[in-house]
Amino acid sequence: MEECCFREDQELCIFYSSRLLELIMKKYTYAILVVLDKYGKLRFNEIQRKILGLTQRTLSIRLKELEKVKLIKRVVEPSEPVKVYYTITTEGKAVKNAMQILVSLANLLDNNKDAYLC
Repeated sequence: MEECCFREDQELCIFYSSRLLELIMKKYTYAILVVLDKYGKLRFNEIQRKILGLTQRTLSIRLKELEKVKLIKRVVEPSEPVKVYYTITTEGKAVKNAMQILVSLANLLDNNKDAYLC
């Protein structure tokens, strides 16, 4: 664990999860959270069809990562055949909203938009 960077005001230090912060910055994290927030519950292929350029492998990895940090929930319906859905959690909505706010603030400071957040 690193030391706090403040010499005298250590109460200003904030511990954070570097794993979560890295996941938030990965490609397609935001897009997955947005589509799950908009549509409620979606199956794997439905998510993939809604996000341009998202491969099965990347979607599978990202869903596992998001589930591990509790930003999404994997729901298994015991039917014949078994159906698996993904839904966004309250924490996932909070992260998505925070990302939108940060991008909006960045856009206020710099009108030279040159990329989409996915």
